[in-house]
Amino acid sequence: MVLNVLRIIICALSLVGVGFFVFPVSVGIVNVGNVSGFALCVWIFLVCCKPAHRFIREACMHFFITKAIYYTVNTVFVTLALLGITVSVFMVMGMNRKPPINSTAVVLGAQVLGSGNPSTILSGRIDAAERYLKENPKSKAVLSGGQGKNEPMSEAKCMYDNLIKRGISADRLFIEDRSTDTKENLQFSSEIIKKNNLGSNIAIITDGFHQERAKIIADQIGLKGEIGAYNADTALRYAPTYFVREWFGIPYQLLIKR
Repeated sequence: MVLNVLRIIICALSLVGVGFFVFPVSVGIVNVGNVSGFALCVWIFLVCCKPAHRFIREACMHFFITKAIYYTVNTVFVTLALLGITVSVFMVMGMNRKPPINSTAVVLGAQVLGSGNPSTILSGRIDAAERYLKENPKSKAVLSGGQGKNEPMSEAKCMYDNLIKRGISADRLFIEDRSTDTKENLQFSSEIIKKNNLGSNIAIITDGFHQERAKIIADQIGLKGEIGAYNADTALRYAPTYFVREWFGIPYQLLIKR
């Protein structure tokens, strides 16, 4: 009885997960996060739904090739689930790594919309930067992000304009507008930090799902001092997709992009 109730709960949760991974497609977000997350949720549903699992298993056991496919698919998804659990543990640790008080903030950019307004992700990082600078009145911030092909201004300039409107003093803000990815965000920001003697302790301001990979990159490029995480609030509708994307991004960063 308990097992059947557990199966029902897991099936229901997996269907909710399918919805979360499908939604970003409606706004043009398709990446390894929502594709693999969607597939994993479907697999979990089929494993936990007894009639569906029984039907698929019986259909696959008649021929060698279908039996091989059945076991291969299950092995792949079990491996993906174990990878996800392992990486998620490190991600949670990374997003809870507190920076020293009054560390220099490095705010990582995200998309600027064609209207010139920040995207949902970038808005969250601007909000977090505002909170951090008000909580740490002696801190200064490097706003990091270049201008993409479809962006009307650099991500750094968009952040700067929004923070100025919110009452943050211009002399606390430094613009880094050359970078195109997280590695360059941190490399070019560190040059500004050294040039202006802003101190070696850094608070990386980005979404929680991004913090562990950002810290790995900071270590790889040799940043000194204590590096902590100050997390932006990620919109729930996007969080699962970007969180699962890091299951692949973090191993890739460790193994291939060192």
